[in-house]
Amino acid sequence: MWLLLVALALLGCSTHSTIDPSPDGGVPFDGGPGRGDGGGADGGGDLREGRFPDRSLVRLLRAAPHERWWIEERLAPQPRVVGDFDLGPRAIVRSVGDARVTVWAPPESERLVDACARADDTWSAVGIDAARRLFVAHGDLDGLARRATLEDPSLRDEPLAWLSGPRDALRVGPLSEASPKVVCDGADTVVSLMSEDFAVLVYRLQDGSAAPQRTLVGPATGATPYLPIGGSYDDFDAMVAPYVIHLALAPSGRVFVAWLADRTRVLRYNEAFGTELDLVRAELYPREGTYDSFVSGVDRDGTRAFTSVIGVPDVEDELFGLVAGPERVAVIGRHRRELGRDNVELHAMVSELDHDGRRAAVTSIDLEDSALAQTAAYDGETLYVGGTEGWRQNPSGRSVFTPGSPFLVRLHGPGRRVVERVEGVPTTSGHAELRTMIFAEDRWLIGGHENGPLTHTADADPSRVRSDAWWAAITVRPTN
Repeated sequence: MWLLLVALALLGCSTHSTIDPSPDGGVPFDGGPGRGDGGGADGGGDLREGRFPDRSLVRLLRAAPHERWWIEERLAPQPRVVGDFDLGPRAIVRSVGDARVTVWAPPESERLVDACARADDTWSAVGIDAARRLFVAHGDLDGLARRATLEDPSLRDEPLAWLSGPRDALRVGPLSEASPKVVCDGADTVVSLMSEDFAVLVYRLQDGSAAPQRTLVGPATGATPYLPIGGSYDDFDAMVAPYVIHLALAPSGRVFVAWLADRTRVLRYNEAFGTELDLVRAELYPREGTYDSFVSGVDRDGTRAFTSVIGVPDVEDELFGLVAGPERVAVIGRHRRELGRDNVELHAMVSELDHDGRRAAVTSIDLEDSALAQTAAYDGETLYVGGTEGWRQNPSGRSVFTPGSPFLVRLHGPGRRVVERVEGVPTTSGHAELRTMIFAEDRWLIGGHENGPLTHTADADPSRVRSDAWWAAITVRPTN
């Protein structure tokens, strides 16, 4: 059996806590009438635009009439399975009509992690090389135009960036290989990452400027050693989620960064920056980690505008995404309301703040069996949230043993959010996830994968780790 997943050690002792099942004062969403069946009054029929085998749709980048851009990941065939520590081969792809073209894919020794596209058909991407050093690539319709390793010699003089003295280069660690993110802000390229010393960094690369502008968002922090457990695949990146950060751009140019907040990291942050942040809940539950989310805002000039800790007031909060709208920014992921370790149902969660870091709403979304919010997008103040529901797991949501299905809901209302299920999500096969969405041409484009692996799919045969990518268009009525 492959020892490839990690068991996160408990970060702090605790005592029993009382769970508030209605974190923002409202009644949690109970799942509505059931999973979409490809029809329904809201979304129309199955508007699936396509499938392609042995891939997963990671992120939709842009859409125009008869054209789509996305990042895809190849899950099969692979000679070995290393879960989220080693990303599957990724590529930037565009589709024009029936033609599907690979715009750029790095060489085998390097890994594309994230990318963004601009309206002028240029793109920027971030990835890591064989030495775990960060590279930034830029290109256009014809492919790669230039690529460079991100160098920051001045980081050696930043005392909060290192645990025990400066390193010789900017690198990510084995746990944080999936952490780099990128957004395109006009001609600027903004990159975030968690370093090998678990410092959270944001770089703004300005067009024509040789030196990137760096902001230390979170200080270097010691990570508790982990113990490998049996398993061959991590469906939702759950084992490395504490070492992945998320990046979002608001129309104002302010970027937002989110990463896991536990007791150790909050204490370290307060010590480094002289703040008095605290976890959302005052009492913790023994044997389980108590997690919330840091959210920081960084302005175009590199100023750290605020840092807040936000979360659902119960045992475990895990963030899996971040999205910014005109007025709000939302952390999405999952949480648990019930105490206990094994076979516990998990719920999708959304924690929203305004652009100055003040809490706006926290919403628990109780869907079929366990659920996870994986992608979201704002339409004004209305928030659309997609992800996966209907699976079962053991223990603690990290060993998925029954298939899940995609879901799409919308949240509206100024304070206490009203949650409504959006129908019209295509019927899928096997384990399926809704991983990305984008609004274009007056429709929502959604995508992900189906026929995907479960945790122990590849225990005996690594080549069985595979999936089929899918995407679809959904037209939804405006919220009253």
